[in-house]
Amino acid sequence: MKKIIAIVSVAAAIGAAAIVGLSMQTAGGKTGEVTSGRSLFDYPATTGNIDPVLSEGIEVTPRLLEHGEWVFRGLCIGCHGASGDGNGAVWELGDLYAKDHKLPRKPRDFTEAVYKLRSTPSGSLPTDVDLFKSISRGLIHEQDMPAFKFLPERDRWAVVAYIKTFSDRWEEEAEWQEDPIEITDPPPPDEDSIVAGKEVYALMQCEQCHGPVGKGDGPSAPGLEDDAGLPIVPRDFTDATQFVGSSDPKGIYQTFTTGLDGTPMPSFADFLDETQRWQLVWYVISLRPEFDLEATRTQMMSATKGKQVAEASMEQ
Repeated sequence: MKKIIAIVSVAAAIGAAAIVGLSMQTAGGKTGEVTSGRSLFDYPATTGNIDPVLSEGIEVTPRLLEHGEWVFRGLCIGCHGASGDGNGAVWELGDLYAKDHKLPRKPRDFTEAVYKLRSTPSGSLPTDVDLFKSISRGLIHEQDMPAFKFLPERDRWAVVAYIKTFSDRWEEEAEWQEDPIEITDPPPPDEDSIVAGKEVYALMQCEQCHGPVGKGDGPSAPGLEDDAGLPIVPRDFTDATQFVGSSDPKGIYQTFTTGLDGTPMPSFADFLDETQRWQLVWYVISLRPEFDLEATRTQMMSATKGKQVAEASMEQ
């Protein structure tokens, strides 16, 4: 415990000292422009949500960036570092003071602006909502980055704006940013779709990394590295808490479609059609010990019927 306290204390000290000279840059999102229409307190103060209440996007103002820097200093700098390169004190000093509690993966390097979780095609920057959801949900059941949904929504939006100041990609690629992929409602699974998904699993050689029954123990697993040359462990599909993003059908479909940039996990968008991707989704979900095919089908069909009834009543 003393070692952990030491790391946190050193991180706070380094953060307080190093942040003093950190320049404020324009975080422009898609436009690269700073606007001045919305007050910080016009943003929602909602807590506990992963999907944002605010849907029309953020207006990047000096006040929003200032607040984002303040939140970053208090909660993010220990891991991500004063310059946002992922070399915070918690990561850098882990080997010296707390090897048994060192982070399993290096914190995100915001200067590279390469993100695993995106609703956009592989190679594209994430949307602001993508960043908001990652901050809110956390990563891998809080083993890496904890969930920050306890923060007021305005604080999370401010951090989104601020972390974008660490990379020029947001301005340089603004005109070429691709739109998010479209994800339809998932088709209810049946025995045929799961069998077909198993065939897709074999076709794409998923077992090489994830193993024959999806436990992340394939023959290629021990030697896998991310783009930074650091070891990376394939996902254990049998444990939904180990998913880096959302573990529901749409979240898994998004991963299969966009890939996880910076890792060996590719996009299947150019190799599998929509039907095959949904089949693979349901096969992967079926590997969970708690999966119940009939219960899942019944629940989904009931939800679909309820949605249709609601839509019909609105049209009357």
